[in-house]
Amino acid sequence: MQKCFLISLVFSGILEFVKCDTPISTDQIEKLIVKRFEEMIKNYDNKIVLLEEKVHSQQEKIKNLELNCIDKMSNNDEEGRKDFRKYREPNHSRDDHNEVMSNTRSHGKSEQKSVNNFEARKRIVPVPDSSSIVAFCAYMSSKEISPSLHHVFVFDVVKTNIGSAYNRNSGIFTVPMDGTYVFTWSVFSDFNSYITSQIVINSQAFANMITDSEEIRDIHSTTGVIVAALNHGDLVYVRTHPTDLSHGNVLSHSVYGRPSFSGWKL
Repeated sequence: MQKCFLISLVFSGILEFVKCDTPISTDQIEKLIVKRFEEMIKNYDNKIVLLEEKVHSQQEKIKNLELNCIDKMSNNDEEGRKDFRKYREPNHSRDDHNEVMSNTRSHGKSEQKSVNNFEARKRIVPVPDSSSIVAFCAYMSSKEISPSLHHVFVFDVVKTNIGSAYNRNSGIFTVPMDGTYVFTWSVFSDFNSYITSQIVINSQAFANMITDSEEIRDIHSTTGVIVAALNHGDLVYVRTHPTDLSHGNVLSHSVYGRPSFSGWKL
């Protein structure tokens, strides 16, 4: 049998000798080289993907650390900073200085729960009176077929009603106390439909919104948000436009979405 040696150049720069029993053509040599390079490229591609995943993971960790640092800095009490600066003034008394040093040593003995009085102080957030909390959230459980002009939407499924100011039968929110309120409402238009809606305060439209999917066979949704200063007894609700007639249906679907009406007192 004829003996031959094939010298193939590998990516690492090392010459590799392959012993064979039969002659090998130039085409076969080229195919072997191409195959070897393809395997090496695939291997390096996999390594690059792994490195990119590691870089992404490290970036997420850095981002979380930055957010934690910002949160801790925001919790520092301004009054504590003033006290800290006070003890750093060159003209403070030796007694004050000794007091600070004493406090520092005592905190160190208690497993360093805080370094000094400045770090030990915590911002006190006042707890609001539960009777002043007002919030509600409700959605429409079924499709509204061809709503007419001046039609009040009734969001009959109530998820939240703190203060019991929303009426699920009429769709009207009655303001229980003076204050500033935020309201938001969402409407879904069915296939080839458009719905004109507005949020109303005491029979006066506060804002208008259109949800339009009339020209395409699709479902569209829109959401409106308002902020208003209201008085006790004011009425807030969502209705269709009184002069611009809507076309089609208001969609309510367990998967695609449901029209909703929500509000809360600031």
